[in-house]
Amino acid sequence: MLIILKAIIPVFALVMIGALLRKRAFPGKGFWPMADKLTYYLLLPSLLVEKLALAKISGETFFQIGMLLPTSTLLIALLSALASKFLNIQPRSVPSVFQGSIRPNTYVALATAGSLFGEAGLTVAALCLLWIVPLVNVLSVSAFAFYITENGKHPKAILRNIFTNPLVLACLLGIFLNLTQIKLPFGSADLLGIMSKAALPLGLLSVGNGLLLKGIFIQWKSTMLASTLKLGLLPLAIYFLGNTLKISADVLLPVLLIGAVPCAVSSYILAGQLKGDQPLMARIITLETLLAILSMPFVLFLFSS
Repeated sequence: MLIILKAIIPVFALVMIGALLRKRAFPGKGFWPMADKLTYYLLLPSLLVEKLALAKISGETFFQIGMLLPTSTLLIALLSALASKFLNIQPRSVPSVFQGSIRPNTYVALATAGSLFGEAGLTVAALCLLWIVPLVNVLSVSAFAFYITENGKHPKAILRNIFTNPLVLACLLGIFLNLTQIKLPFGSADLLGIMSKAALPLGLLSVGNGLLLKGIFIQWKSTMLASTLKLGLLPLAIYFLGNTLKISADVLLPVLLIGAVPCAVSSYILAGQLKGDQPLMARIITLETLLAILSMPFVLFLFSS
């Protein structure tokens, strides 16, 4: 347990520093949107390309993740939709609950995977993103289209969003360079390595800067439902399915970590773009991030024992 806490505490300490910087309005409101863009479109893709291009990727591991993570995510997505109906959550709010139940925070996932499991775990986490990022984007956009009729979206537009996603493109490029044995020639490994080092610290600070503590328990049914599904039932589903499929611990634990992280900050942006309940989305992200400080060590300790 102490080893897990030692790995996770620095990650969330950076998140809390980001929240403190927001309170102090430092270095200024205009800085953080630009920092988010820099991290999302350049620094984080650099990290993914570097890790996947140079990793030893097992075909068995790749397909095990493909069976485990999408199946568990689809199950939780279904439970989220059913529970939202049962609890009479307003249609405009359901997509926020839906996103909060399934979308992983990439920065927290990669930073914690590297701290806990080293390079091998970071590679598994990167492979998880290749499977999960397209899936949660399709599911999330579809939820907005279904529950908020003015957001009807053509399948071609959804596919365009997925295959122009910088994280998906980075994962595909990294695997292509790996499988073709091109790797990272002409000093590009050093260049990407330098940019990679900035990705996670800056990303974690941005996560903290985006937290909204005011009125966090307004719409408490919705926030608690999303948090229970994301931080509790999704890791549970991954664990039991992984054991059923007899997936080894060195693969299962990093995948379990992806399931245990709080909701992605990008969910807030999507909720705004597609006219969903953006304040609720901010509250879900904040509550899950705060709860994950305790839930992640507990889940990882419980299932790794």
